[in-house]
Amino acid sequence: MRKTIVTLASALTLSLPALALAQEGADEALLGEEDPSRPAPAGKGVVWGVVTDAKTKEPVIDAQVSVVGTNKKVIADFDGRFRLELPPGNYELRVFYQLYKAQRLQNVRVTAGTVEKLDVALSTEEAKQEIVVEIEADPDRASAAAQTLLRKNAAHTGDAVSAQEIARTPDRNAADAARRVVGASVVGQRYVYVRGLGDRYTNALLNGVPLPSPEPDRQAVPFDLFPTTVLSDLTIIKTFTPDMPGDFTGGSVRVTTRELPEKFTISGTLYLGVNTETTFRDRLTYAGGGTDFLGIDDGTRALPPNFPTDYKAAKGAEKPDGSLVSSREVNELGRALNKPMTTTRTMTLPNMSGNLTLGNTHRFGQDHELGYMAALTYGRRFQIRREGVLGTVTIDPNVSNELESQNYYSFENGVDVVSWGGFAGLTYRYAKDHKVTLLGLHSRSSESEAREIAGHAEEGGAGRLAYDTRLRFASRSLTFGQLAGEHKLRNANDATLEWNLTTSLATSDEPGTRQNVYLQDNDRKAWQSTTLSGLHFYANQAETAIGGALHYTQPIRRGDTPVRVKVGGLAQVRDRAFDARRLRYIPIAQTPEEAAAYSLPPDQLFTSEYIGRALTLDEYTRPSDSYDATQRTFAGYFMTDASLRPWMRVVLGARVEASSQRLDTFDSSTGLPRQVDLSTTDLLPSLGLVFKTSDRSNLRASVTRTVARPQLRELAPFSFTDYFGAREMQGNPDLDRTTIVNADLRFEFFPTLAEVAAISVFYKDFSKPIEQIIIPSNRGIVSYQNAKGAQNAGIELELRKNLGFVSPAIADLGVLANLTLVHSRVALDDEGTSVQTNNVRPLAGQSPYVVNAGLDYANDKRGTRVRVLYNIYGRRISQVGSLGLPDVYEQPRHLLDVTVAQRIGKYVDLKLSAENILLAPVVFTQGPNVENVFHQDIPNLTNVVEQFQPGATFTLSATITN
Repeated sequence: MRKTIVTLASALTLSLPALALAQEGADEALLGEEDPSRPAPAGKGVVWGVVTDAKTKEPVIDAQVSVVGTNKKVIADFDGRFRLELPPGNYELRVFYQLYKAQRLQNVRVTAGTVEKLDVALSTEEAKQEIVVEIEADPDRASAAAQTLLRKNAAHTGDAVSAQEIARTPDRNAADAARRVVGASVVGQRYVYVRGLGDRYTNALLNGVPLPSPEPDRQAVPFDLFPTTVLSDLTIIKTFTPDMPGDFTGGSVRVTTRELPEKFTISGTLYLGVNTETTFRDRLTYAGGGTDFLGIDDGTRALPPNFPTDYKAAKGAEKPDGSLVSSREVNELGRALNKPMTTTRTMTLPNMSGNLTLGNTHRFGQDHELGYMAALTYGRRFQIRREGVLGTVTIDPNVSNELESQNYYSFENGVDVVSWGGFAGLTYRYAKDHKVTLLGLHSRSSESEAREIAGHAEEGGAGRLAYDTRLRFASRSLTFGQLAGEHKLRNANDATLEWNLTTSLATSDEPGTRQNVYLQDNDRKAWQSTTLSGLHFYANQAETAIGGALHYTQPIRRGDTPVRVKVGGLAQVRDRAFDARRLRYIPIAQTPEEAAAYSLPPDQLFTSEYIGRALTLDEYTRPSDSYDATQRTFAGYFMTDASLRPWMRVVLGARVEASSQRLDTFDSSTGLPRQVDLSTTDLLPSLGLVFKTSDRSNLRASVTRTVARPQLRELAPFSFTDYFGAREMQGNPDLDRTTIVNADLRFEFFPTLAEVAAISVFYKDFSKPIEQIIIPSNRGIVSYQNAKGAQNAGIELELRKNLGFVSPAIADLGVLANLTLVHSRVALDDEGTSVQTNNVRPLAGQSPYVVNAGLDYANDKRGTRVRVLYNIYGRRISQVGSLGLPDVYEQPRHLLDVTVAQRIGKYVDLKLSAENILLAPVVFTQGPNVENVFHQDIPNLTNVVEQFQPGATFTLSATITN
């Protein structure tokens, strides 16, 4: 038996079987006269031993031996003997008796069918004794208790949701799961905001590696790309330590894939869902391609083969070979490009999805293991938005600057969403202390949308009824590969070396978005040649990333005041290519007979008959519609993790990050080539203190400096308008990066590994924050600017508690709740922002509060689980106001979800989930707040600029597993 003082981090080696016992009742019993070394029962292992006085060698009668983190405990008999029967796994045991110093037996490995003896000598000396058994298995992060333990012993402040917790919810991807984390909210069903801050202040890592973004208009990673079937946990780290990338302020969202199983595992799940607004209703759609069900366009929407890359559809234009483009060639290209421009309707089927996961670990001798895990997932769901509202407002100077409706549209759209992915991991442990892992992941998501907008348009329509139709298909994908190694160097005082090499490709493709606008005069509808009418828009983006990281941890001192130092570095190169083209059909009718064609519906107007007579093709691609960008990041760090006292831990260090963002494009005003180069080197220091106020509680404090860099899209002068009458959005090549000073304080208490209570206070001071502004123009162009400064302060409250303390009758019930309150202010630079209505306002995208609350019921004997979840966030700015107009706010939504699950036999699990059962609408307002977002007359309020009803979704799933 080897004696040593265990470090704080050693507690992290507890595995799933030990932590699962946290839900079991107490097991107090005397051993009597039975032999404690008798064989183990089926499926379990045994740990037994004798507890003695270290000085007298006499047995310690009635000593208590417990499994840490659970209620499992036994009492030593008259001979000091104890016996524990446990499922296979790694455990931490605590041995205690009055007047003696408690001892911990850590990393005790239990194997099915084996009986291990472990004697303990209790001492009355001042120094504590801790017994360590070598680590023989990796921790399983998938349980809620494991995540609580990881959180309790971490050097940083963070919150997590485990695979076990996710299984009790209706969540289908990482974005859904993130809503359950303290202080997190999800925007657009895919982007994670932490502590109310937007995606600019959040980074995304997969197994500790930064991910590229498939989005053309933001750097954020859409977390709906990660199905929950491959997740071990989703963790949001809220305080910076030097061993992590420093480009976050609100949180660092970490997606961790599943560990390899101990035995052969296979499981599959089928989902069937209905939506109150969508299922079995007629849905707007249009003629697509044969591979839309895979989220891939088969070329149906693409530019015709051999279409000129720099085409200018004007007679006499010069081609690359020096010849001229003739009118006949222009019309031939127009006919070849022509695609259906009208919507159709189809019956909407129920949502359907499924997944299959399998894995195993093969052992060769005592030191060699080869494990694998693979997962496939596929899903297809539909959305209908009926009787939605879009609009803009203006100020009436004749009525005390009162707001009045300017453009008011109703809209309907139908969306076909496809998502699928594959994941595979292979781990080879060629010695007890060395392992190498190869991991690959591919995920794809697409949206095929048909939308119709109708309403009065003051801009470009002179108050006439306008009809806007848009057909759009967008596909995003992420391919990720990683080779990683982990090595324990026993000869170097148990130092640890970790390394990884990664490559990834993120793509976004929008082939052939088509749009048309008709205006009505009296009883006649006529096609109009507006900016968006007759449009064929093409955009594609590819972003590749190659990188590597190295981390070396060296223990310096052991004992009850351990000291470790950690050094490492990261190198990553991202290359992005973005290209867009705008082609439009324009009118060329010369006679009344030809002009009469403009009154025809789209399916009759856009035909070969009228191309060349009433219509011709023109190109409106701007020089700034394409850009190439590169971002290089190199970082190195040094940090110490030292316990100055057994109750005081200091994490101190600094990270140096050198970043270069280069973008090659064209100036949007002059059309001349322009190169944008933003190179910065930042020193990011970090100081963290962890006070162990008791065995079950911590007080954490930290002061750090982090950075937020402009997104590549924000540096590009590329501009885009979403719909007829909307504002144009444009980047700003002169942006600088933002630096932030963060201060955090948290007290956390863990009654058990299944329970937690915590309170956190945070303050953030921003220098040069990047904010939306409005550039003066006809309708105002949305752009970006570095503000002078901003502040963000808040408080977080969290509780997860079992109700068994009230009465044993409700021991299967538990509550969970968290509340985030945030106050923020940003001050814009007065110069160049004269059109802003409010130069001092909350940060855009900042929610003043976020609430999550839930009630849990879990009866393991009956296999019944029920969870009720409630979520709401405070109204947040989605678009800043200009020229006296107020800011646009997204209004709160009261979201209530219920999940009921029942195990059937040993292999089948059924789950029924209901989402948004309160039928909370999505509402955006401009002007005075709406007191009741459920008011039936809300569409008639002049300050509503967007609204739709997503409906309630009910999903039944069946999981079969071995």
